[in-house]
Amino acid sequence: MPSARPLSHKEKTILAIALSWGAGLIDVLGYVTLYHAFVAHMTGNTVSAVLHGVEHNWREVLHRGTPIPAFFLGLLSAEAVLEWSKRRGDRRIAARAMSIEAACLAAFLGLGLSVLGPTPRVTDPSAAQFIALVALIAVAMGVQSAAMRKIGALTIFTTFMTGTLTKLAKDLCDYFFWLHDRTQGRLAQRFGSVLRLSPRQESFQSVILLTAVYFSYATGALCGAFGFHRWGVAIAAAPLTLVVVTVIADLVRPISPVP
Repeated sequence: MPSARPLSHKEKTILAIALSWGAGLIDVLGYVTLYHAFVAHMTGNTVSAVLHGVEHNWREVLHRGTPIPAFFLGLLSAEAVLEWSKRRGDRRIAARAMSIEAACLAAFLGLGLSVLGPTPRVTDPSAAQFIALVALIAVAMGVQSAAMRKIGALTIFTTFMTGTLTKLAKDLCDYFFWLHDRTQGRLAQRFGSVLRLSPRQESFQSVILLTAVYFSYATGALCGAFGFHRWGVAIAAAPLTLVVVTVIADLVRPISPVP
């Protein structure tokens, strides 16, 4: 039986943008329910944890510091699963890693509804409940960050917007210089033809993708903020559904996120 045709570049791009939307929603959900903890923003968590440690505010150290090892565990788990699957010659490596994320999000949804309640008026979790809940979604975001980092020849992170903006700035600069080099001296005559060639240019393609990923993440955060005030923790079902769809897609037609 012939092997299934892998997802096209366009299809993988759509998946990445959708997953970035889910990551933005989860990050906001963690912030509004778990003592303003960010589960995909380790730079801010690190600085904040250190600052509160200097101030001997151990409660806030717990809130800011817990997501860091959990996110790293998610990264490490996904990398190990990806490498193990590659060594076995398994083309459906994304499904194995993303299944970890799906399990974490499902556990968070169930535990969150039990601990925080089904309404926007959440109760404050205990320290143990906070650690369990924040660890589940931080692990999930770490897994996603590692598992979906390759889309064709472009490297992206669906949960790491600082890296996304950094790469976007570089690629936008590269594109502007490419545009300049091909219109130098005869701007009016060449500009139209060069613009028509732009969609084939790698830096231009990257600019479009990274811009879409960033605004998708921001839109997910916006939907999470509004959705939480209507449906509470239950909105975690939306990103969970996206991850499950990704797993199914990889099983049917391999995503092959890493070469």
